[in-house]
Amino acid sequence: MRAPVRYALLPLVLMLTLLAGQTVQDLDALDRRIESKQDELQGLRDEIRLYERRIARQEQAEKDALSILFNLEERISLTSRLIKALESEGQQLTTAINLTQRLIRRGEGEIAALKEKLSARFVHVYKQRRSSMLELILTSDNWNQAAYRAKYLKVAADYDRYLTNKVKSEIRRLEEQKRKLARDRIRKQEALREKEREEGLLRKNKSERQRQIAKLKQDRRNDERLLVQKRRDVAELERIIAGLEFDRDKRAKELAEMRRKLDLATVADISYYRGKLPWPTGGRVIARFGQQRNPELNTITENPGIDIQTSPGTPVKSVLDGLVTTITYIRTYGTTVIIDHGKDLYTVYALVEDVAVAEGQYVDQGQLIAHVGANGGLGTTKLHFEVWANQVKQDPAAWLITLP
Repeated sequence: MRAPVRYALLPLVLMLTLLAGQTVQDLDALDRRIESKQDELQGLRDEIRLYERRIARQEQAEKDALSILFNLEERISLTSRLIKALESEGQQLTTAINLTQRLIRRGEGEIAALKEKLSARFVHVYKQRRSSMLELILTSDNWNQAAYRAKYLKVAADYDRYLTNKVKSEIRRLEEQKRKLARDRIRKQEALREKEREEGLLRKNKSERQRQIAKLKQDRRNDERLLVQKRRDVAELERIIAGLEFDRDKRAKELAEMRRKLDLATVADISYYRGKLPWPTGGRVIARFGQQRNPELNTITENPGIDIQTSPGTPVKSVLDGLVTTITYIRTYGTTVIIDHGKDLYTVYALVEDVAVAEGQYVDQGQLIAHVGANGGLGTTKLHFEVWANQVKQDPAAWLITLP
């Protein structure tokens, strides 16, 4: 006796579920990541608009050129982050579009196969229903056999209805995937247009920044104001580092899990890294850790890190693997990236631009995180680098590999 159509179709239905299942899960996870980025994007947009209004008010008043410059710097920093976030969203949407297209092509093929099987099943049932099915029951040897055959026919009919509904549900799912594909394509185009607009504004603001810097350099009175601002910013960074302690345990677990997956060795004490970390960028140290004397102003200041002179756009790399905790703008620090390496060890990379990472991201040792900025805090182009251990500022030179 030929196998019932019900069982012949089961492998096809199972294949439909197994093949689509993982791709659908991947797409759902990707959609959640895309949606979670919307708050970050909107927050950056709101901050940018705030600084646009602030800059406009100050320019109208034609005063405080240094504040105008700082606001321009923050606008540039925020715009760069927004461009990076839009670029990331565009990449995620491209992946989502490709996954959805794969699901649609697969779904169309599976539905066609199901329809073909279902059509053949209906033709068979139609031809056999009036004679063979009734005959199958009437020619039974006994009542039990007749009841069994009647039950089989009912199961077959139920399965026909199930298969019909399955085709309908798959068609509805396919239509929703096509609608999602259209929405994602629109969102991708919008993200691309916004990215192009922001890149144009970024170029404009960088040009204006250079004009403001040239103007300010002619007025040496701004040096004293920068010194005062620097002291405030050192305190601000200390507050940021102290605030990171609240989520330290959570990050430590996440970092330990990442290292376990990557089969990276862990150390019992952070002192192991002293004298073993690679340099974050190439260049010459022009300001060391500790007290610094300004001969022009006859003042003594405390440098919480080291300053490495280099060319604009020079790559800046993480000295150790870890989690990016903070990407922010601090006036005399410029755009600043902070990385948690676990065991209460943090590194700070300041006066950078074109940040290549995002907050919460895991980075490898030696991974590109940014590039050296062009203005260097109204002075020499440089990277400002700090090391913090157990909430205490450290001399970075003691932690970095000694160069030959």
